[in-house]
Amino acid sequence: MTVENIITEQQASSIAATCGGEDLRECLTCDKCLSTCFLKDAYPNMNPRELPRKIYHGRIQELVDSEFIWACTLCSRCTVDCPKGLQMDLIVRTLRHLAESQGKAPKRLVEGIEKINEVGNSVGIDSQEFVETLEWLGEEAAAEIDYIDEETFSVPIDKNGVEFLYIPNPREYTSMPHMFSVYLKFFSAVKADWTFASDVCDISNWAYFMGDQETCTKLLRNIVDAAGRLGVKTLVSTECGHGFSILRRDAEKMLGQPLGFEVVSVVELAHRYFEEGRLRLKQGHVKERVTYHDPCEVSRKLGVYEPPRELLKFVAQDYIEMSPHGKYGLCCGGGGGVAQNADMGRKRLENAKEKHDQIAQTGAAIVATSCQACLAQLNDIVTFYNMTVNVKSVMELVVESLAD
Repeated sequence: MTVENIITEQQASSIAATCGGEDLRECLTCDKCLSTCFLKDAYPNMNPRELPRKIYHGRIQELVDSEFIWACTLCSRCTVDCPKGLQMDLIVRTLRHLAESQGKAPKRLVEGIEKINEVGNSVGIDSQEFVETLEWLGEEAAAEIDYIDEETFSVPIDKNGVEFLYIPNPREYTSMPHMFSVYLKFFSAVKADWTFASDVCDISNWAYFMGDQETCTKLLRNIVDAAGRLGVKTLVSTECGHGFSILRRDAEKMLGQPLGFEVVSVVELAHRYFEEGRLRLKQGHVKERVTYHDPCEVSRKLGVYEPPRELLKFVAQDYIEMSPHGKYGLCCGGGGGVAQNADMGRKRLENAKEKHDQIAQTGAAIVATSCQACLAQLNDIVTFYNMTVNVKSVMELVVESLAD
């Protein structure tokens, strides 16, 4: 079947305009994106440099049919030095949405979108089940926290007029429930005025991965409406890279209105309280060497570099940076919906060999990060390559270092 039979000229023109228009042509003489893509060896014939070239020349179906668009993590490392500022992650998401419309998207991601449209989240959990899960986890966690009276404590849910609305990642009440306890300990230690919203159980946004603008906006609307209903001053994102970055960077533009509240990550909030003296930590409490992995969505796309580092440098006796890091940091290989794509399987970890090497070169015993997707991927890397490294979130190390 030819390209013309599948993609009309009007569609091709619309895609080209969405993905950069005439700037696509200017990209043809530059290899900066190719030299920085961690997938360049795995896909030598399909890479960031090929995307604008093929789109400009109308060879869009080749991209739609390629595995590369599903292996790409949307990390935007290729965009950092692009002289035309082409947004490669937007290009990939646009192509993914077209692939989905042709029935060529990964099954699990498609099922996640279906659940979102059915019940409002990719987990498939309703409000009642979410509340019951929070209450059960709260009882379990409170029994282990010395400074909480477990007989009088209850997880704050749908409290009106509080300062903070906290939005979790589903991993906190499914596959990684110990993280629920971490955040509960933090909020309790700083005596925060906070709440969950019973109708918002998931900050992640699979529709963003799929380029599904309509569903993505619907999810944002649910969160913004919950914050407005409860009258909160600040929305606190869990350690979830893309969920946080969409709210901070894209939400107002996508919704066409001001949010009416501040958006911060729980790591930024911890750093703020640390600077104010409200969060008291034991300096040098962590004896092992610690390094930090920059989540692409948090660091490169939002510029949040120093808060996690300042916290880690205080609590760790021995802190070391990866090389490169920060703006030029190397993606772990699990973002952009890749970890949710069962079709990638072993390839996802084979493509992360460079990240493995980078961690190993630091000699660190602990690699910390501030994104749930990165946590999961880094743990998979450690297992796959049989590394003797512990993976922890920034907030785990902060809570372990709480002063008495």
